Parts: sequence; structure tokens; C-alpha cells
Amino acid sequence: MIEATANPMIKFKMFVLLLFTSFLLSFVYFQKAALACEFVAVSHFNEVSPNVFIDQSLTPAQQAQLLQDIQRAVSRVAEVYGAPIATPRIIASEDARYKTLGFNPTGMQTSGFFRECVFIGPKGLNTDVIAHELVHAEVRFRTNLWVEITQLPAWFIEGTGIQVDYREPFLQENIVVSSEDIAHIKSVFYLSDFPNTSVKYYQASLQAVKPMNPKYLYEGLQRINNGEPFTTVFKDIN
Repeated sequence: MIEATANPMIKFKMFVLLLFTSFLLSFVYFQKAALACEFVAVSHFNEVSPNVFIDQSLTPAQQAQLLQDIQRAVSRVAEVYGAPIATPRIIASEDARYKTLGFNPTGMQTSGFFRECVFIGPKGLNTDVIAHELVHAEVRFRTNLWVEITQLPAWFIEGTGIQVDYREPFLQENIVVSSEDIAHIKSVFYLSDFPNTSVKYYQASLQAVKPMNPKYLYEGLQRINNGEPFTTVFKDIN
């Protein structure tokens, strides 16, 4: 009798262990960017300035240039939108191996468990990309997770980032998008559905937010955080 009752218990424990392992592996996979951000301080990356981490792939000259670009990016965000209050952790590398881990080779912003994080890859070591990602960090820092999930459309998040990104495709003289393009991108709510390989739709996102006074962004985010709907707060661009 003891042996007969032990087998189901062993099977149950194995099932629970398998379930837990599967959950843990899934968590690590889907949260690898957040985990990398939180644990970078105990990795081979060096903190070369407060909240700025680089690895050995950057030369001393690139390191110095990066720090200058960060300062220029912060100044640009302040000039366009007002002084930022977020202090995201910035992690930069020229090592192409990080692309295989799912990181964007240009730049990406993600929310860690305790902070906002910006990853800068080999194609993003410049003021434009850094400024773009800093705006994403600022928007997320100023809003709670519920607001981000239910109120902020992808075109708004990307459009506000592009507004401080002066790379050639995003200069006004190089943008040719139709009202249909803008209407299409404004139908995309979730970032997972945003066609992020299409320059046209980044351009359309920029055009979609153009009617908004940039200096109103922070106030608008605060109003949404306080419970007002996006469509009311940013009615000029809806």
C-alpha cells in the first residue's frame, strides 16, 4: 500500500518541478532585458559614469564620445520636451553577440524591475538614437504600467521618440507619407504590432504627433496617470 501511494506523489512532485522549471525558463527568456539591466553591475560591464555601463568592446575614444552623446541627448530632450526626471541605466556595447540574445543592434528601451533601462548597440552609438530611447524611458517613468498597457498607443510612444531623433530619414524634408499612412499607423495600439522594420511608419508616427505642443507632453502624461483618458488629454492628435 505504501508503494502504491508513493508513485502518484512522486509523479506529482515531478510535475510540479517541471512546471516550475518551465515557468522559470519562460520568465528568464521574456524578461532577459530587464534581468540584464538589473544585474549589469555585477557583470563584466564597467560603470564609467553614474548609470552608464560599457564593456570592453568600446575603445577609450568611443567611451568618451558616448558620454558626450549622452549629455547632448539629455540636453536635446530637455530642449524639446522640458527637463527630464528619469535617470535610466544606460548599457552600451559594440559586441554583435548581444543581437543573438534578442537585443536591438541599434537601441532599445525597457523597464527593469526597479528602474528604466536603455540598451545601445553598435549602430546606435550616437546622440539621435540615445535621445530617442531616453524619451521612451521618460514616458514610461512618468506613467504607471496600467496606463502604458491600456492608454498609450504604439504610434504615440514611437512618434514622441522620433521627435528628438534627427537621423536623415526623420528630417521633415525627407518625409513623404499620406493621410492613409498616418491613419493606418494610428490604428496600431500595441508595440508588438508596430511595423518596426518600416521607416515609413516611424515617419507616419512622427507626423501623427506633430500637432501636439511638445512642452505639453509631461503635463499630459500626468493627467493620464491621474485617470483621464488618452483621447481626452491628447485630443489634438486623435
